[in-house]
Amino acid sequence: MSKWIQDGGHGGVDGGASHNGITEKVYTLEASLYVNKRLKELGISSDVTRTKDVSLPNNKRTSIVKKYDKCISHHFNAGGGTGIEVIHSIHADGKFEKLIIDEFRKAGYPVRNTPIYTRTLPSNKNRDYYFMNRETGSTRTTIVEYDFVDGKNNGKLKDRKYREGLYECLIKAICKDEKKKYVTPNTKTEDSDNSTYYRVVTGSYKDRKNADNRVKELKKKGFDSFIDIYKK
Repeated sequence: MSKWIQDGGHGGVDGGASHNGITEKVYTLEASLYVNKRLKELGISSDVTRTKDVSLPNNKRTSIVKKYDKCISHHFNAGGGTGIEVIHSIHADGKFEKLIIDEFRKAGYPVRNTPIYTRTLPSNKNRDYYFMNRETGSTRTTIVEYDFVDGKNNGKLKDRKYREGLYECLIKAICKDEKKKYVTPNTKTEDSDNSTYYRVVTGSYKDRKNADNRVKELKKKGFDSFIDIYKK
């Protein structure tokens, strides 16, 4: 199974895009931590480039990512557009990115007219334009832009549930890429905190004194007990 790393774009002195109450670095950190946690719950190896709001120079960021097989670099776009887009390296086939966009579309989230693309340096058509694609070695790095902070969906992006829905689409795509079963958040299992518990009753008494004596006997034998009063 692949080792994934979640990169919360920007951070620290680099706030990224901002508009009308949204600062990109805050949401990218949220996205990376959320996806990282969910992947671990689903049995997929994952880590993060940063766990808090710290400055992370490009070379340090990419040196961390190089240690992993696959990377998601989480971002929120700017420029007044609308919709989600993903960017992959010119050396990748784009199949995983298609899985991502398919999941967003199925969930009803807006996507760009050309939601999957690559870009090269103007001076060298054999090198990626974006440093996260260019400088992360053999790691398959996908840049995800979760819509535009200054677009018409600004208000929706402020809704945490809306954002978490975006992240879940990405998680579904990762599960398909890893051939792992996807399970929705907070799904109850036999071992969860919401398991059924069974109460053991040792007797019922009309006389309170008899009930008190029974509790004393049980406690002497090491059984914690209490009196539950009820009326027919």
